[in-house]
Amino acid sequence: MSVPLERDAELFALDPATCMTLLSTQPVGRLVLGGSDPNVIPVNFVVVGDGVAFRTATDGAAAAADGDAVLFEVDMFDGRTRSGWSVLVRGRLTATERPLGDVPTWAPGARERSMLVTIETVTGRLLRGSVEAPDHPPGGYL
Repeated sequence: MSVPLERDAELFALDPATCMTLLSTQPVGRLVLGGSDPNVIPVNFVVVGDGVAFRTATDGAAAAADGDAVLFEVDMFDGRTRSGWSVLVRGRLTATERPLGDVPTWAPGARERSMLVTIETVTGRLLRGSVEAPDHPPGGYL
């Protein structure tokens, strides 16, 4: 069996279909609100059709951003392999009465307002970490 002994790190752009698949694999993402008081809010979410759905408090920052342009980011990293990916959604945040399925929340307190980030664009990148040559010859030993 032949294994690569060395490889430099590589960075790839991801196509939208791959981004959407990766987006749905994680339970927590970050809602990025702009304006005069930018804010990054971690939320539990689910992908629902053409959007990212989550629940929030009726008096929270996310609820106050109803109608605003926002970013939504999800990623995954592996420190052992120095690899990972990041997906960025650009869209508009709206309060919705649309059935969103079971949107979980880990945060304490009431999260009664359903919000939806309508996906206008989705982009992503994949980092494949470098592989270094082992400091021992290949093969088994006892």
